[in-house]
Amino acid sequence: MSYYHALKTAAVNTGAVTNNTVNVATANTRAFEQLPAEQFLRPLPTIYIDLDATLDEAALVLNKTHQAAALVISTTGEPIGLISSALLGSRNVLEKAQTMGLTRNDLSVADMMIAISSLRQISTAQVVEAQVGDIKATIEADGLTYLFVQNSQQKAVGYFDVIDLVKNSNGVITALKPCHDFKDVVAQILHNKEM
Repeated sequence: MSYYHALKTAAVNTGAVTNNTVNVATANTRAFEQLPAEQFLRPLPTIYIDLDATLDEAALVLNKTHQAAALVISTTGEPIGLISSALLGSRNVLEKAQTMGLTRNDLSVADMMIAISSLRQISTAQVVEAQVGDIKATIEADGLTYLFVQNSQQKAVGYFDVIDLVKNSNGVITALKPCHDFKDVVAQILHNKEM
């Protein structure tokens, strides 16, 4: 029997741990989940990065502007993706470079961005009716990093960020992407640790 398993068993069987801490955490989680979802809706970033920019250029722009994310725009000026400091600082960059047979310096924002078209989008009407618990459940079920919100003209107007929700929920969100083999499990654990 492992040390941690023994502690868990002792706490459950003997009542050695008081429930005050557990009840406070549970009450805070429930209260958080019942807040209006609109409170955590972030507007679209006002910073734009070109599709062909290097990763270092994107990181520099985000650092200088103190922004967590920026919209990636196409050559025609249309927003087509999102790039974030968390993504640029993750091991996904090196994994992508290795997969493509390139060095990190050869990658561009186009290689690493999260395409808006690949993200799940909900309507502003759904956000008005939703509580944080609804958004949390959607993010957990789909293993999302971002959940985009679009208006009635099908234009993105804002987004929910899993990192914001994790910070505000005392780290109780489990946003995991489906894993198909052991390598996927390890990659997911390391990615969540970096966030």
